[in-house]
Amino acid sequence: MDILSRLPVQSLLRSKCVSKFWMTLISQPYFTTKHFNHAKHNQSFEKMLLLNKEYSFHCSSLSSDQLFEDVRGIDRPRSGKLWGWNIHCCYDGLVLVGVHNYPDKDFMLLLWNPSTRESVVLPNPNDDYKIFKIDGKERNEILALKSGSWRKIDDHPATDNPVLSDMDYLAFQHGALDCVDTPSNMGYLAFVHGAFHWIDSLLNKSVVTFSISDEVNREIPLPEGLDLVFDIMHSKQGVSVLGGMLCVYSTRIHHWEYTFKLWVMNEYGVKESWNQLFTIQSTDLYSITLKYMFSDGEVLLRCSQLRRSGSVFKTSNESSGVWPRSDSECIQDGFIYTESLITPKLHTWY
Repeated sequence: MDILSRLPVQSLLRSKCVSKFWMTLISQPYFTTKHFNHAKHNQSFEKMLLLNKEYSFHCSSLSSDQLFEDVRGIDRPRSGKLWGWNIHCCYDGLVLVGVHNYPDKDFMLLLWNPSTRESVVLPNPNDDYKIFKIDGKERNEILALKSGSWRKIDDHPATDNPVLSDMDYLAFQHGALDCVDTPSNMGYLAFVHGAFHWIDSLLNKSVVTFSISDEVNREIPLPEGLDLVFDIMHSKQGVSVLGGMLCVYSTRIHHWEYTFKLWVMNEYGVKESWNQLFTIQSTDLYSITLKYMFSDGEVLLRCSQLRRSGSVFKTSNESSGVWPRSDSECIQDGFIYTESLITPKLHTWY
């Protein structure tokens, strides 16, 4: 079993056809967990999931010296007249995908494993899900789907610059999947150490956290030298996770020059452990967000480029080029996921 648990997902899927015994073994939750525990510590299992302007999905292995050398297409989780695809996030090899259905314009959320191609439409309310709502004008709330009622969870003060986000996450014991919609100068939310983290415009010296275990808001001091400026035309700031560490970043615009700075918290919760990792200055790249840290310390960045639409990707090495190389290729976004056998059906009503 130990040897099998180290094989790639596609090899294991083919192995299911060898015998009923192997099919039963590979399908067991214990084996799935054992395989994933190995995969999440092996960079060869980590992939980049890409969505282009035609709403086609692609995936690529990750290597800082051969970036996107083996991009290949993968089937969408649903067929038919669907449009408006959006990748919200990835966690434990599962991807939360939002889909608009044409021509009815209905919206649905899919839970999808791009490695096994399994997907399910998220069900009607049941006791396997909770929804965490951040409201810049009101107290934060949790919707208990079993009871169908919202419950206010804290007395966190309202902000002058409303931040509205919705996050759907799986049962506590399985971690979190967030579905985020934030103003463009606020960046994304980060999930690390069992808590969501985000920037609040009222607290210009702290990152706000919300623990999913005790449902309590806390604050983590920002690094010295980072003062938040909430001006959508001239600045952007946000939080992320790299290598299991909390990060904060900021982009300032001055005379059409963009300056991006990144800080990493080496010891979670300790203000003195903030470390400024690097600074990037550019007259061409803007709206930079963090995607991944390679084993050599290089960081994969998603950027916007003034002369083209869509997103481009590059490493933090100043001399590195961008991908896609062709201006005609338009990538909406990309997310890192770990190849796994985890089935979305285990987390639904099936």
